[in-house]
Amino acid sequence: MSSDVSRPELIAAALGAIRKGAGQTALFSQAVAERLGLAGTDVECLDVLLVEGRLTVGRLAELTGLTTGSATRMVDRLEQAGFVKRIADPIDRRRVLVEPVAGLEARLGALHDSVRRGQMEVIERFDDEQLRLLVDFLGRMGEVVRVETTKMRAPSEEADAGGTYAAPVGGVTSGRLVFLSGAPRMTVRGDPGLGELYRARFAGPVPRMRVRGGVVTVAYPRFGWFDWRAQVAGQHIDASAHWRKDTGEIALTSAVPWAIELRGGVSQWSADLRSIRLESFELRGGGSKMDLQLPVPAGVVPIRIAGGVHRVSIERPFGTAAGLTVRGSVSEVVVDGEAYKGLGHLSVQTPGADSAADRYEIEIAGGANKIQITAR
Repeated sequence: MSSDVSRPELIAAALGAIRKGAGQTALFSQAVAERLGLAGTDVECLDVLLVEGRLTVGRLAELTGLTTGSATRMVDRLEQAGFVKRIADPIDRRRVLVEPVAGLEARLGALHDSVRRGQMEVIERFDDEQLRLLVDFLGRMGEVVRVETTKMRAPSEEADAGGTYAAPVGGVTSGRLVFLSGAPRMTVRGDPGLGELYRARFAGPVPRMRVRGGVVTVAYPRFGWFDWRAQVAGQHIDASAHWRKDTGEIALTSAVPWAIELRGGVSQWSADLRSIRLESFELRGGGSKMDLQLPVPAGVVPIRIAGGVHRVSIERPFGTAAGLTVRGSVSEVVVDGEAYKGLGHLSVQTPGADSAADRYEIEIAGGANKIQITAR
């Protein structure tokens, strides 16, 4: 290019070259997918697994921008074609992980060998200082694209200045609220009058939120300096004092059934779910305090709490059948006024629970100080 080209023309040429290069890269990736008999998103999934290692389908969906249902179908295709396999999580065998099969990296690498050699020939023409500049430039441009891709895939992800989020119900027929990481003091409630899928407000750190196909994900920054399973003299302690000013409130529409999943633990969780249809509730990673007010169940509804908690209080409608299984040390368990103390394992059922079509199956693992199950 001539040295007398103006700066605006030079910038336009650079942006044009970037766009053209990205387009060619996309075409090459599509060609690789066609050679393997796969879709473009399938190859993206394989690349993610090779970089990240074993992942749940849910996490794979987050990293590829797919819904959980689409990611599940994609994994089904890849497993049937012999590219991935499902295995039980060695830590929590109730969970299923997806991992690439042996030799996949070499198989994909062979398809990229020719383009990699051509790229090396180009790179070798630049000196070290030019390469440093190139690495810095590509890194910055990649981050710009990553941020804008996130915005494009989740237009409701940005909160207003008050830390408030909302999303329309649209054609959603069921909802799923997923906390991807640890959360501070949180209140969740059903709202029969809410015309939106959900509405949320936060004080303190504002999480990143995303909505896809009825799945509402909440991702706080990692609280790396806090252990949700903190213990003193063998007792699970209330460690929620660190977040007394960091709170969140989420209202869920009663128009659709909900499943709730907390993957990284909570400081203090209070949920009045009496006005919604609850399909399941799961906490992994433990917490300090948890108070749940449950609705009348429809079918067998699982409630799973794992990772160690200071105190759990679960209130269900009067006459609702429930089964409780406790695994791990616990100081005291109270079920409808009957107390059990100093236990390592406990299995209790309310009258008629074993034959009730509509009931709660409550499982608590990892230890607790006090567990209280009551009927109002």
